[in-house]
Amino acid sequence: MAKKKASDTAGDALRELEESGDRMAEWASQNAALILGAIAIVLVIAAGVGLYLQHSSTARDEAADALASTTNSYRVAMGADVAGGRIPEPANPELATRTRSEYAEKFSELARTHAGTAAGAVAWLEAGKLQAELGKLEHATVSFEAARDAAVGQAIAAIASNRLAGLAEDRGDPAAAAKAYEAAAAVEAYPLRGEALTEAARCWAEAGEEDRALAVYQRFETEFPDELAAPQIAALIAEMRLASNP
Repeated sequence: MAKKKASDTAGDALRELEESGDRMAEWASQNAALILGAIAIVLVIAAGVGLYLQHSSTARDEAADALASTTNSYRVAMGADVAGGRIPEPANPELATRTRSEYAEKFSELARTHAGTAAGAVAWLEAGKLQAELGKLEHATVSFEAARDAAVGQAIAAIASNRLAGLAEDRGDPAAAAKAYEAAAAVEAYPLRGEALTEAARCWAEAGEEDRALAVYQRFETEFPDELAAPQIAALIAEMRLASNP
């Protein structure tokens, strides 16, 4: 999605998070001294001020510390730099599988223990990411749904819906993907709502629901007049409009 105006800070941060599932966790893994400030900044942007502030400072701090500790341990186990950067794929496939399985459960347990916090919702996202990498797509779906439900109305819910959309596309269900993208676009706190609408339109087109695709794209144009769709989506919609109005 290209914008006619300068990208807003929250949108940039969330786009970074969408592009790398562990980016938020990397923020958390820097070190104990930075954890509270880093987690506060990233989680407030991603989860929304409402979810973040509705819990006690102690609960937030404990959840943030737990997320940082678990993320740091995961990075070490995978042979990654604890200071950040991409997580390399271990040369030993069995080690990679075993580590992902172990930490998918650890993130899930963290999410259950710290239910109701932004860090807990992020932990569900991390668990789902690892489960998807393991090919456990049903488990990943459950985790992403838990993240979505734990952060209703907040941007983390939209991120979870986007990941559910991705899983739906992978299993060849563009209609389900379109609905999930629309759910992401319905979250007012999510800065990338326009982009989610264009993805929904693309998926409706792939599902053969051209009228729905055109209607969703019309919503995008009306509600986000300062944004431009990805070129391939804009071209697809233009072709559909031409075909519907010969």
